[in-house]
Amino acid sequence: MPHVVAPGETLWSISAANNLTTRTVAVFNGLSEDAQVVEGQTIQVPTVDEGAVALTNAGITPGAPATTDPAATTPAADPAASNASHTVVYGETLSSIAAANSVTVADLAAVNGLDPAGILVEGTGLSIPPPSAVPTGMGTIPSPSGDLALEPAAAESWNAMRDDSLANYGVDLYPGGPASAYRTTAQQQELYDLYLSGQGAPANPPGTSSHETGTAVDVAEPSMRDVIDQIGAAYGWAGTIPSEWWHVQHNP
Repeated sequence: MPHVVAPGETLWSISAANNLTTRTVAVFNGLSEDAQVVEGQTIQVPTVDEGAVALTNAGITPGAPATTDPAATTPAADPAASNASHTVVYGETLSSIAAANSVTVADLAAVNGLDPAGILVEGTGLSIPPPSAVPTGMGTIPSPSGDLALEPAAAESWNAMRDDSLANYGVDLYPGGPASAYRTTAQQQELYDLYLSGQGAPANPPGTSSHETGTAVDVAEPSMRDVIDQIGAAYGWAGTIPSEWWHVQHNP
């Protein structure tokens, strides 16, 4: 399905709005996961099955770490060389870019030498630092985006359920993106704004989402939800929104 990029959209936001991983949409379009999309560009959004075929044809196993171009070189002396890059499009702010990349506004501003309260200029190139550290007191679960945070008991039970799924079903369980487990209020606001604009999947208003308490995960693939429906009750995990196959919540 073709999608014309609107102001402020990123490959991540388009993927999240269609309940797909960034990797799936990127591979389907022959792009890298950190590719920048521009207003007016057409992105092909695959179905779940089409995306799975594209990943298989590319030799990518779901959940495997992102690959990089072996011909690319990174100067060891450049501390920002490992950061992702992003070109500002119309309508974006430091807050929206930070939320979409699971980093704080302060960290994003600092790595680019910007005023956190400053105004961004369309076309500006930004360096995106690694995702913010897990909040103090939170547990973690593994994902293709790195370790993501959950409330400690939720994280412990998720990891036990994941081990069970891998051992008995051969299916890994992981979040669909960097904001698919615990979310900050800013990240929830970003997704809610996308939903209100008609560009995103249903999202609760900030302050009302179980993601903000670290007790929910949006899984990456329907096959993961199928397994959770079978074994999740033993670990306190279950789907709680019938219209959202991707959303599961911890209710011990």
